[in-house]
Amino acid sequence: MRIVFFSDVHLDKNDDGRTVFLIRFINDVCKDADVVVILGDLFEFYHGYDEYIYPWYREVIDALKNIVNKDKRVYLIEGNHEFHMGSFFESYTGITCTEDLTINIDDKKFFITHGYNIKNNLLVKFLKTSFVYAIMDIFGPRLTWKIAAFSGIFLSRKKKAYNKNIMNIFRQFAQRKLEEGCDGVILAHSHIPDKMEYISGDIKKYYLNTGDIIKSLTYVEYNTGTGLEIKRYS
Repeated sequence: MRIVFFSDVHLDKNDDGRTVFLIRFINDVCKDADVVVILGDLFEFYHGYDEYIYPWYREVIDALKNIVNKDKRVYLIEGNHEFHMGSFFESYTGITCTEDLTINIDDKKFFITHGYNIKNNLLVKFLKTSFVYAIMDIFGPRLTWKIAAFSGIFLSRKKKAYNKNIMNIFRQFAQRKLEEGCDGVILAHSHIPDKMEYISGDIKKYYLNTGDIIKSLTYVEYNTGTGLEIKRYS
């Protein structure tokens, strides 16, 4: 089994370079995987609407849809820039969308999430409420996009600096999940690629962070036999 995990692309309306780069990554790395897991912030902003796909995202969305059409599984874990992908997105693409994911990988239990909610961010919590989603639905995709694009000038953090404190907070969260019975934890959000091994009795457990595919060029890959690795794409 081969599984590819990546995150934090932050595709935007006026950034064709990221789209071209991601399409190349999908074709080079993802298309032959058995499972692809996107750990959030694929988009700079996304709220799902019935019968609507943001046109500037369609090329990437269709590339991922093509993987699903080859009987492969694709998961999209919502990050702090995805605000309820919606049933139309799932039905159109065949991608499973969720806030977090617990899956069995070769008889090992893995917990996978973006990680935005590890620290208590009240603004993100508010934005991810049914009340705000209802307002987005009323405004429609074009007006909501304009508001999100304007707000992103102040709120977006595409280029996160290395932060040892954040890295340690994520490691501590992962260790708690491992102590609760998981064999592995995979996170994103921090933009800091990371790998730690923990020994529990005679069992080795793992925490990995995908980093980000744009700046650090990192992603995580699992292969039966060789296990989990942080890889750099070039």
